Amino acid sequence: MNTAPDKRKSTNHSIHSSAASRGGSNIIAPPPRAQFIRPTATSTSTPGENDAPHEQASPIGKDGGAVQAAKEREKILHDEIVELKRELAANEDEFTRALDRLSQNESETASYWQTKYSNLNQQFLRADTELRLLRSEVEVREAEKTELRAEWELLQRELGEQDGEIRALRSQIAGLKQWVSTNTKKSDQTSDEEFGETVARLRNGLQNWAVSHFRRSSFDLSRADSSIIDDLSHLVPMYEELAVNETKAAFLQSVVSTILVEMIFDAYFIGLTEQQATQLGQIEKHFVHLSSTEVVNEWRAMTLSMLRKECIPKMQQETDAATQSVMARINRILDNITDAKATDVRDQALRALVINAINLARLLVAQKAIFKVAMPKIVPYQRVLFEAETMDHIGEEEEDSLTSREICCVTFPGIIKTGDENGKHLQYRNVISKATVLCSPE
Repeated sequence: MNTAPDKRKSTNHSIHSSAASRGGSNIIAPPPRAQFIRPTATSTSTPGENDAPHEQASPIGKDGGAVQAAKEREKILHDEIVELKRELAANEDEFTRALDRLSQNESETASYWQTKYSNLNQQFLRADTELRLLRSEVEVREAEKTELRAEWELLQRELGEQDGEIRALRSQIAGLKQWVSTNTKKSDQTSDEEFGETVARLRNGLQNWAVSHFRRSSFDLSRADSSIIDDLSHLVPMYEELAVNETKAAFLQSVVSTILVEMIFDAYFIGLTEQQATQLGQIEKHFVHLSSTEVVNEWRAMTLSMLRKECIPKMQQETDAATQSVMARINRILDNITDAKATDVRDQALRALVINAINLARLLVAQKAIFKVAMPKIVPYQRVLFEAETMDHIGEEEEDSLTSREICCVTFPGIIKTGDENGKHLQYRNVISKATVLCSPE
């Protein structure tokens, strides 16, 4: 871009140089006429001798030299003018080209920046439009959020009101159940809810006893004598598969529960001698042939309720003997198959469990309805499948996945009621408490 000015400078410099050279030559060179004047100092002739011839020749020489010098000078000037014009034309052409190039470059630069500015402006407009749309959408979302929050608070209030209504209705239902139970039962008839709570306490007590006193013990069936093995195979036929660490607690509960069912719940009434229990059982069977089942149930309930209220002190000796017999059988089996040592604390806790089981058994047989303690028998040659209606699995699996699963052992029996509180309507069947079982792995 500095080419044209530099050339203009060089051109002006050359012009000034040529002019200066011409001026210098004019100053140094003598005038044309001076070349033809003879110097006075060199003349040796007398004035009289030389005056006439010089006066005749000087006019002609002067005019011819001046004309010749003027023509030469004019020719030199003309040549210089032509050269200057040619240089001027060349400089003008070069300046024009440089100017065109600069104009073109400036036009391209302006077009580039204008295009870039246009693109950036379009991007800004698009971004500004998107920002406005996003702000509008945010405002809409904020409005929706506020509306949803208001609806949520309204639903929370309604839910709280409904919860209050549900609690009130449940309280009313519980009161109605209590009123119905109080006004429909006679003598010592116990409600199903009370039986369920009593069974649950006994089941939890047995589980805690087994875990607390045999958690760190191990099984060794090889050192047990044949009588223990025979008794164990009678109580829990699958004992060899269950006497492992994974099912140790379930196996212990199954042994104790089976003994409680056989020696306490299957007895006619704990506290009576064997002869007395046999006689009352025969009388009941005889009454069945003479009267209706409802009447027999009422007689049994009245008779055994009287024994439970009035004759417990007189039956204490037989009751203690039965308690001690149950405890001895349990300890004898567990002491022979485990390395746990019997302690007073363990025996006291076991005695409390046995006494609670005796009280529950007495209360069950003193009802007009027929209560049956259900303890499914598990034998190797017969498959006993899980029934969700009467069984609960002690594991964490869902009941839907336990359908058609085989049972390993029963850890606690269930209780099934037949008939109503008055000993009638024997077609009614109600599961008071489900048996707790351990299912086989898939």
